[in-house]
Amino acid sequence: MARRSLAARCVAAAGAAGVLFGQLLGGLPAAAQTAAHTIALPGSAFPLVLDVDLTPNPVCSGAVHGRVEVYDPAAAKAGATVEWRVRAGEKQLAGGRLDMAADVGTAKFSIPFDRVPATETALQIDARVAASSGGQAPGRYGKVWRDTIRRGCHPVRVASVGDSVVWGQGLDHDQKFPYLTGELLGRRTGRGVQHMDYSISGAVLDAPELPAGNNDAACLRTTEKQDPDGDGEMEFGEVTQQMPDVFCQLEKAGAQARAGGYGLDLVVINGCINDLDPFFGIGVGITPGSENLRKAVKRECSGIGAAAENPAKDVPYFSGAKVGYGGRGMQAAIEKAHSLPGHPKVLVADFYYALSRSSSPIPVKTCSTPGVAGAWLTSCKAALGSVAERYEQYTQLANAAYHQAAAAANKASKDGSYAVAADGLFTVDNAVLSRDSKVWNTPLTDPAFPLRTRACPELSATPLQCLSAAVGHPDIEGARQYADAFLLNPSVRRWFHLPRQGPRARLNAPGNAHVGSEVRMSVTVDGKQPAAGYRYHWYFGDGTQQETSEAAVTHAYDRKGPWLSRVVMTGQEGRRVLVEAARPLTAD
Repeated sequence: MARRSLAARCVAAAGAAGVLFGQLLGGLPAAAQTAAHTIALPGSAFPLVLDVDLTPNPVCSGAVHGRVEVYDPAAAKAGATVEWRVRAGEKQLAGGRLDMAADVGTAKFSIPFDRVPATETALQIDARVAASSGGQAPGRYGKVWRDTIRRGCHPVRVASVGDSVVWGQGLDHDQKFPYLTGELLGRRTGRGVQHMDYSISGAVLDAPELPAGNNDAACLRTTEKQDPDGDGEMEFGEVTQQMPDVFCQLEKAGAQARAGGYGLDLVVINGCINDLDPFFGIGVGITPGSENLRKAVKRECSGIGAAAENPAKDVPYFSGAKVGYGGRGMQAAIEKAHSLPGHPKVLVADFYYALSRSSSPIPVKTCSTPGVAGAWLTSCKAALGSVAERYEQYTQLANAAYHQAAAAANKASKDGSYAVAADGLFTVDNAVLSRDSKVWNTPLTDPAFPLRTRACPELSATPLQCLSAAVGHPDIEGARQYADAFLLNPSVRRWFHLPRQGPRARLNAPGNAHVGSEVRMSVTVDGKQPAAGYRYHWYFGDGTQQETSEAAVTHAYDRKGPWLSRVVMTGQEGRRVLVEAARPLTAD
């Protein structure tokens, strides 16, 4: 009961202290604050299946070898035995009993080839506390882990690396957009998919001195408490931690691929937001080095312009800028990803609108957090009015840096174009507390909340931030939108030999314009207007959108660029085609 009480107190404190990325919003809606103080931690979630590894999956011949990890601190404290099972529909494929000698218990199993379904089949893996010798009845089965299994010889192998956005903060394993992207590719190609996830919430892009001298191979000799089985995948990735950085994650992905004798087909990657400090850097600019966002993004996302000494190394509050200042940029990360076994293609996930001017107002108590006092507090409060605009600006600048990095990597490549910065087609109205929000708006309702209530107080150095870290991250609908948009991307479709779903169109837009003036954009096919019957969904690159039945539109930008416009054409049969402008537009 002591652990549960601590978790409940931490959740209540998080509700009072503020929740956007741990602290940015500064307060929950009244109903959610009440829930934070009265919530009963859901016992039905435990025993919690923390991870399931199936090797190989899909399987060409022989058995599938599996490993299931079960997390239940209460069962471990009681010395209880857990029963676990692996099911495909009503058929049980494997199962067993596990003595919980520690918070995390591991069991191995095999599924004979003749029991592996010939086509993709949904799996459910769950566990319960077993009946005791003293006559106590077995407990209820905990939360289900969902995956798929099938026969096949050449799966699409996808690795994901990055921070909480790629990790999918608040989401179950099978709801995260890298998993969904791989699943869609596996189905469209008929190959099935194998997904390996090395990302972790809070990770910086590059911590220049961790390991010393950027010797990434030294990462293989380190162990992380968020990785209890030591395979490089962060089973406790929901628990915020700045390391391993993205370059270390890539190193571990490569080591696992070499050890397993396989090559990767695709790496999904992001990074650099934690290096800037999403709390007090991007939001209010009081972290040294974050005052000018344009320079800060160039330094952290592009790897250009760092001072000899980190000015943020001694800030008195939690900040990724302490370890992530300067270092290598996204181009270096993209090139390292492509160097992994199999020379995979690289998909950089563009940033979405976590916070925008469509969000509710930011309360003053945002700044009231440990370590922010005196002049820090005064500066923070003075900057609150610009938080939403700064987040919009960060989204714009980071995405521009991603595109430049992908273009530079392709230009330097000796084996053709292999990288793309792909957009999730998010708008300012999808941000937190906006009218069409597609991100978590409270820390209490997401699927991973039960895990955080137990794991954050025990494993995180900043439990309050950890408990509320899902807020502002894509929710179930938002993650699905990411994956669906990625499958529209022309480069992704070309790499995986997916058929076109419409004409080879061109988005015509000027290269520059004046702020506030009308800009005309149009779609043409072979220099002519497209055939009748299409609907056009325009994304102007500045977070705004418009739908028309015409192949032309006008738009006025209210700020400087660069802005990369896109349009999704939808035919009468429902097939969609994504068309991007050839170059970004700059407004001056």
